[in-house]
Parts: sequence; C-alpha cells; structure tokens
Amino acid sequence: MTIRRSTALPVTALVLALATLTGCGADSAAPPKAAPTAGASTGATAAPAGATGAPADATGAPADATGAFDPAVAIAHRSREPYAATLEMTVERGEGGEKELTTVTARSNHNTPAEGSRTEAKMVRGPSVLAWEETVIIDQAVYRRNKENGETRWTTDQKPPASVGVGAYDNDGYAKVLLDAGPAARKGMETEAGVPVFHLSARLSPAELRRADPSYGVGRQNEGTDGADCELWIDRLGRTVRSEQSTVVAGKPVVTKERVSDFGPAETFTPPATG
Repeated sequence: MTIRRSTALPVTALVLALATLTGCGADSAAPPKAAPTAGASTGATAAPAGATGAPADATGAPADATGAFDPAVAIAHRSREPYAATLEMTVERGEGGEKELTTVTARSNHNTPAEGSRTEAKMVRGPSVLAWEETVIIDQAVYRRNKENGETRWTTDQKPPASVGVGAYDNDGYAKVLLDAGPAARKGMETEAGVPVFHLSARLSPAELRRADPSYGVGRQNEGTDGADCELWIDRLGRTVRSEQSTVVAGKPVVTKERVSDFGPAETFTPPATG
C-alpha cells in the first residue's frame, strides 16, 4: 500500500500506509523524552534494569554491569508486559519539489487486550498540506477529526476487524531476520536516551522482507523494490527504541525514521466528545 495524494485521507489509512512503508517500524521505537500526546494519562519512563542469571519467559535478556546483553535472548524472551509509549515517525518520499514529508506522533498502549491510542498524522509536499488528521482508537471504536480543514468536531465509527492501529503491530519479524543475517548485522551495544541498546543493521532482500513481514515484502516487490537498508536499536526487553530504513519505492527514495520514548504503564484513553 502507498500513501495516496488525497486531502481526505483518513489518519487511520495514513498510519496503515506508513506501516507498509516502514517495514522496519516498531511496536515501539526513543527520541529525547517527549511529552505524551494530549488525552492520555502520563506514565513514568521505564529504564531497563540490570539483570543476571537465565531469563524467565517474556522477561527479556539479562544484562551485565555495563548494561550489555544478547539481542537474540532479548527477542526470544521479549517482554509481554502491557505498557504505553510515545512514537515519533517521519517518512520522506521523493526528491526536490515533489518530496512528500509525513510526520506521525502517537501515544499508544502495547501488549494490551484492548487497543488504545491517540495519533496525529500530517503529510505535506512543499507548502501544501496533503493530509492532516487526528484519531483516537479505543478498542474497536475510532474517533477522528480532520485538522487540515480546521475541524474541531470529532466523528466516530467502528474499526474494521481486519484493520491495524498504532501499537497493534510489532517488529519481531524484522529483528529475527536481522539476527539471522549473521555477525556483520550485529553492530554492538550503544546508548539511546541513556538506555543501553543493541544496534542491528543489514540490507534485506525481497525474500527477507517477505519473511519478516509477508504483506510488506509482497507490497515492496510489486512496486519494484529490490531491498531495503534496515536498522533497529532494541533494548534488553526486546523492544525497538529506534529504527531507520532507506529504500526505493516506484522509483522514488523513501527514508523512514522512528523513535519511541516515555515507556510507562498502560494507560486509559478517554473518548473525545462527538457531535
């Protein structure tokens, strides 16, 4: 799926399009600490604690005194504890005067039975705003308003069962494919926002893209993409705190960058007033 040039593009569709464009993208990814999006309660930032000994199921990887850990163990024992996080994403597509820039900011719950998120997405080409919308998803209810047209009124509908919202997908497949790419893909320990992370990086072929995410890989192949440079920075709990991707789609360069910050307890999202 690609982002259509439509001023009426709903943000839910925009985020779905971005999920296709950003296959390396994250269940979570961490800029300098950002304030949670309005409408959600604030959660405390969680830093990975040092651990020793063999990991229990779904508790991440043990870390030594320096914070170093084995990324394969972190992914194999990825934490399934519910949490909330703030996502900041940019997608640049094309070049020169035809370059399109999409920005997405979202606060969302992860690993929770019912989905909860608040998202603002905006797409521009030069001075022209192509799409700008805000959405709140609470379980199967979707609330949205078109900020491009200056709307203050919220409308609501039901989310189609097959749709995916922010926080409903994760990057396990990409992390596993990068780990399988061999020792050269393991760039070593680094630090993001004071948190020890492991850097994974490799160019993924169409076959590897399909293995990481069948829908993303097939879409890329249909648009003539011969691969993607994909980078992930994961914490010891197996969560992506940063990702970057460069590829070419339909002859146009696409550069995607994601960060996730402000990890905290799962939150309660309040439905906005409609009517």
